[in-house]
Amino acid sequence: MKPLKAVLIAILTVSIGALEATAAPSFLALCHKNWNCDSTLKFYRDQPQMELSWLENTFNTNCPCGDKLLATPAPKVLRIHLVNSPCMRNKRCGRYEVLWGYNKASGSRAVHVPGSRLNRRFNAVLERFKRRLEAANGSVQCFVSPCLECDLNGRARRALADRVSAALPSCILVDNPYRQVCLGTGVCEYHGANPAVTKPCIVDMDGTDGRELNVKKWAAKYKDCDVRFYWEPWMNCNTALGFAFIDPRKRGCGFQPKFFTKTKEIICQSYYPSSDTCLP
Repeated sequence: MKPLKAVLIAILTVSIGALEATAAPSFLALCHKNWNCDSTLKFYRDQPQMELSWLENTFNTNCPCGDKLLATPAPKVLRIHLVNSPCMRNKRCGRYEVLWGYNKASGSRAVHVPGSRLNRRFNAVLERFKRRLEAANGSVQCFVSPCLECDLNGRARRALADRVSAALPSCILVDNPYRQVCLGTGVCEYHGANPAVTKPCIVDMDGTDGRELNVKKWAAKYKDCDVRFYWEPWMNCNTALGFAFIDPRKRGCGFQPKFFTKTKEIICQSYYPSSDTCLP
């Protein structure tokens, strides 16, 4: 394992305002044990840069495909969510989730209670990701969101962000609140078909099937954001929206290569139609 100092030196430390806008698939379920990692590696083969994203812990405690991607020498842009908040909002958290057994109010309080179950689990997830990043090969431009579509209040989100910043000082903090205002520090991230954002920003279609949007118009609308994520339900190991809920770790997730090929075509045609970013 590489020492953290060496990895932090390798991480790109460009100012947020100077980042070049990029596009990526929102492979949130990439850590699932049955995720098609061979097709994922092929997706990024011969590309000048790998734009990566996943949700830690929900689909698997470990992340074997994430480890393989980070081990490649190519430069990387990486957006990570550490905690799954939608499961709390929808009362569907598995017992393994950081927010299992909490609601918005109790979870927001627990963040400030030393030794709470929430804090013990959050610290464990953060430490696992830190070790994953320490083992990375090549440069990594790292965006870290403590909480996916977060329902916790602003004070709690700021406390989690401070903890992430202390553990990963060279990563860029991302605040991804649900129906709340961003904290105003780091990068603001919102999801859906029509997120209202101002720079610096990340946008993600998550929750809106990209096949139902005019992706070229969506990409153009958010061209000033640092990263723009394309999403379809299969990227959460679901076949469609409105599915009967299945625990994320029990979902079938072995999607065939054609799903990755089609996604690459959409991203190339809609985000980079006149550049050499998408190589054959």
